[in-house]
Amino acid sequence: MEFAVVDVETTGGSPARGDRIVEFACVRMRSGRITGGFETLVNPGLNIPRWITGLTGIDDELVKPAPRFGEIADRVREELSGRVFVAHNVSFDWRFVSEELRMSSSEVPTGDRLCTVKLARRVVPGLRRRGLDSLARFYGVEFDGRHRAGGDARATATILARMLEEASRSGIDTWADLESWLAGRPLDGARLPIASGQR
Repeated sequence: MEFAVVDVETTGGSPARGDRIVEFACVRMRSGRITGGFETLVNPGLNIPRWITGLTGIDDELVKPAPRFGEIADRVREELSGRVFVAHNVSFDWRFVSEELRMSSSEVPTGDRLCTVKLARRVVPGLRRRGLDSLARFYGVEFDGRHRAGGDARATATILARMLEEASRSGIDTWADLESWLAGRPLDGARLPIASGQR
């Protein structure tokens, strides 16, 4: 299977309230290895709140020469099509990406989605916190840019690969296995739980 590990930075928390993407990144993965990717700043067509700039370092001047989402919509769709859409808190990123594609009159890819937060609950049930920072510390993953779409997507991709390795060692070898397991259904021959959360 191929995965598209996505992270977005936005002007706020809800596209329904008019918030827009200011940075998009996608890391393509196959067989636990990064095979490519795409990242870009995005001009949202509105002012970026100060608290977003404080968190990400992205301000109005930085995105002024960047493309509007409609200009990258075809490339985004190509990156996602035929791949499992993965993100840390996948509902957040999917809401923004799918809404931006719809507003750009671009086809929204259909397919499976995977949340690394939900996966972490199963893979490392003893871990008290499952935020991206906590998982990065747990797996020894370093960021090359925290709260930037590219850095967060690459870290999430590396963490995903580690968790899928553990899942495979526990007898979860197919997407159907993984879906069943995440839904809490028992699997014949799978040795669960995968990890205690202690290393």
